[in-house]
Amino acid sequence: MASEGGQPEVAEASPESFVTEHRPRSPLARLVKLLARKVALVLVSPRLVAYLLSRLLVDRETAFAAASESIARIPGLRGVYMRQAFYGFTLETCGKDVYFGWMTAFSKTGARIGAGAYLGRRCSLGLVDLGANTMLSDGVQVLSGGRQHGTDADPARLYKEQAQTFSRVHIGANVWIGTNAVIMADVGDSAVIGAGAVVIRPIPASCLAVGVPAEVKRKPGTKT
Repeated sequence: MASEGGQPEVAEASPESFVTEHRPRSPLARLVKLLARKVALVLVSPRLVAYLLSRLLVDRETAFAAASESIARIPGLRGVYMRQAFYGFTLETCGKDVYFGWMTAFSKTGARIGAGAYLGRRCSLGLVDLGANTMLSDGVQVLSGGRQHGTDADPARLYKEQAQTFSRVHIGANVWIGTNAVIMADVGDSAVIGAGAVVIRPIPASCLAVGVPAEVKRKPGTKT
């Protein structure tokens, strides 16, 4: 049976599983979505003003991280649309139709998010370049590189006082990253990263990588 309003069509596959097929949104659904974006822009305006004012008191990244944590707590579709509006003004790049899940937050204004990307719930992102139509499942952590904190073992120097190095992590287009994965290195286009994987070395395009640390288990052109 065809779905209405762009909702996924559900076809029963077995008593314990089901398959969804996504259909194009109807003109009415697209109109409603456009109106929702306009309303969200109005709703988020006070938060944008508060963010700009806070930058007079603290540095830009501190102000941004606090604002991101605050807007991350807004539930439901209202929160999704408000986050779209907020990040459209505050991130270095934010494409159209990005889904920002509940409790997902950013720490760096330099993050770049491609059009159609999906960020699940409780994700944390630093200095990332996220490609178009890439999907992050719940709890994915994308760090600003793998060597953020100094690790000089001198007992006279506290780790929290040592120099920090932030590096941009590039994640390609059409990538799928599983639940609770930790990404500290680049991931190529159309790659798949398994749930709970820890990526500390670059993963080539169109590969499947799993494990801690993540290792490539399937290369382009293979089925296993």
